[in-house]
Amino acid sequence: MMYAELEKTSPKLLDSFVNSLSWKGDARRGWLAVGNSRGVVGVTYTESADVDGDSLSDTDGSELEKQCMRRNFNFTEHSQEITLVRWNKSLDKIATCDAAGSVIVWKNHNGRSMMELVNNRGVSIADFQWSNDGTRVLISYAHGYVLLGTAFGRRLWARQLSIGSFVTNPTSQAQQSRLLSSTWSPDDSKVVVGSSIGELIELDVENGGSLVSTTEVLPGIGIIGLHWVKSPANSKSTTSSNTIDRLSLYLRNGKVVLMSSCGDQQATIIRTGLLDGQMGWNEAGSILAVAGYRKSQGISTVRFFKPTGQLLFTLPLNTKDSIGAMSWGHMGRHLFVSARNQLFTVNIHQTIPSLQYLCQSVIALNLKDKESTFDLHLPTKMKSSIVDSYSQIIQGHVPDYHNLLSYVSRPPPPGHRVFCTVAPNQGPSSPSSRNRHINSYTLYVEHLGSLYPILTAHKSGKIRQCFTLSLPSDDSLTSQNNSYVVISNGADGLSASVEGINSSLDLGANQSYEDSTTVPIGLDFSSSLPVDASFQRNNCRITDALFSTSGDDGQILAAVTSNVMASKFKIQGLSEDIDSDLGSIAIKTSFLHIQPRRVTVLLPRSELNDSGIDSDSSDSSSDDEYDNVFCEIPEYSVDHPVESSQPDFDISKHTTASPKRLSSSVGSPIIVMSKTPTWNEQHMIYQLDFGGRVTAKSAKNFQLEVENKQVLQFGRSDNVAFILDFQAPFSPIQAFATALANLV
Repeated sequence: MMYAELEKTSPKLLDSFVNSLSWKGDARRGWLAVGNSRGVVGVTYTESADVDGDSLSDTDGSELEKQCMRRNFNFTEHSQEITLVRWNKSLDKIATCDAAGSVIVWKNHNGRSMMELVNNRGVSIADFQWSNDGTRVLISYAHGYVLLGTAFGRRLWARQLSIGSFVTNPTSQAQQSRLLSSTWSPDDSKVVVGSSIGELIELDVENGGSLVSTTEVLPGIGIIGLHWVKSPANSKSTTSSNTIDRLSLYLRNGKVVLMSSCGDQQATIIRTGLLDGQMGWNEAGSILAVAGYRKSQGISTVRFFKPTGQLLFTLPLNTKDSIGAMSWGHMGRHLFVSARNQLFTVNIHQTIPSLQYLCQSVIALNLKDKESTFDLHLPTKMKSSIVDSYSQIIQGHVPDYHNLLSYVSRPPPPGHRVFCTVAPNQGPSSPSSRNRHINSYTLYVEHLGSLYPILTAHKSGKIRQCFTLSLPSDDSLTSQNNSYVVISNGADGLSASVEGINSSLDLGANQSYEDSTTVPIGLDFSSSLPVDASFQRNNCRITDALFSTSGDDGQILAAVTSNVMASKFKIQGLSEDIDSDLGSIAIKTSFLHIQPRRVTVLLPRSELNDSGIDSDSSDSSSDDEYDNVFCEIPEYSVDHPVESSQPDFDISKHTTASPKRLSSSVGSPIIVMSKTPTWNEQHMIYQLDFGGRVTAKSAKNFQLEVENKQVLQFGRSDNVAFILDFQAPFSPIQAFATALANLV
């Protein structure tokens, strides 16, 4: 017996359709890869709440804080929508495939992901499967070409299959048939591929792909899923010595066929009633999950089966959208399922939970939010259990659109770093790639390969540059059919290269790369590989956005105003819920940008951003010097608007704050200074290590530090878009304001 339930926060809404999911990790921690229709692969950290009743120890907590400084990775090198993502758990690699037939293998190197292998045959890929030991790879192309090689790029053999020649009654349908799925045998000695007309073709790996057997399962019914696993011989056996091989086929008509081997005449057929979905076994091979559209109920559903075919549990997903992808995680404790742009997390219990747990789940489902738990007349221990049920498996400091103001006005929690994209708003006012012609920007949070808008900024002022920061409009947060942001990357976006990197996956020679610890300012070392011209991100678009920024903006929160020279800036809170003094920025640039710019930020110290920063540190001894830097900028208030002979922006027209409201800052301000880049004599360029986030050279790229600890970095990612990564003591408003000051 088992029990399954949706996570309380499911589903997560993404900005594009999810085409593929893949997870790797252990029972407690892992990484979920999401491939979407925008051509982006998002890799996000996941964590199971507890394992066997154990809680995180102090040691685990410190490890987690280090590890979670990077909880989200976005791979944006594909130019077409992603069709497949596959983790190689043994070698810590991930393969990504797109609709144009391009394959990239990414390798973790010094804490960042780098392109290790690239292959582009220009032919649609049906399936990509690593061997069980992770040393080999099987690529099946839709037109029948099967390629097998090592995980390091060396070709072992290839074979062109004549699809349709193995069926008993060839028809016109056989001439249009194609491969759909593939799998390895448990001992990696054989591979099996399935076609759109029901052919099951078995090949011998050790003998150059020679044909072993062919089976016509159900004539004309496509085999859309294949898995060959070791599973318990019976429901009571749990030891690995008492297992049998099971080859499972998921057919397009919703039936699942369980076979002991190809050609098994005593196969078990399961009528799942789920169409056009996904199938997968948990890691132990003890539970088979099938997700698809249940026509009889008019809803997408997940059903769980024993290895012998008996139904264990049925879980409706409360959506009519078709299933796009599915992946098990955390040693069978969780299941991730996508339906178009929705991502569901399913919690799996191997046994039926207690009645108290089930009652707590019902209570949690009927609460507005977890804070409402404390209003209930229940024992404290039970309240804590209900609150714990709201914990999320997919980690990350992501915005809550029901309380967006609190999100943008407060620094991230300790141990969390927010990864963002700053992009200009599309429209007639911003056709040029030059920043001085762009009058509106939006700050997006990156998560699960999607972009979530949290702040918008509009430029005003002719003599004194000014930006007003506001929340996105309500329409932009709820509309699913609206305009999109276009980020175009020219051929020079990845113009720099690093010698010694072979990026073409010929499955011929092993690949290698140089080690490096620093990169040119604006150049992302991990993303600057010399890829094939047809593979460059010439027109990487952020399309099909769930959230738009084309409507009227919401509540105005803050303003960023400057002096005439645009070298000193003031961040002024304009909402009654935000401090009036949010900080000051000074930018020092050299003539013709020969020397790197110096950025200094003063942030008011408060209980929210004072995360262990010592106010009596050695840096604070030079407070007077930095106080003088900002002395020319007046304190803005309702009674003291910006002084200008031709005022273009009057804060008094926008502020809702009381003139007598004081800032909640305490003590001396926090001094944040730009990191000094190193000079590369060989390439005659200044260098900074941006951790694989920046892909274009720019004088505007910089990093900020507090007590030699990086807390913010900003850099160009293509012709018009920038990345912005930050952590405490910066709030999203302060970080966005710092970025905007450098875009003037």
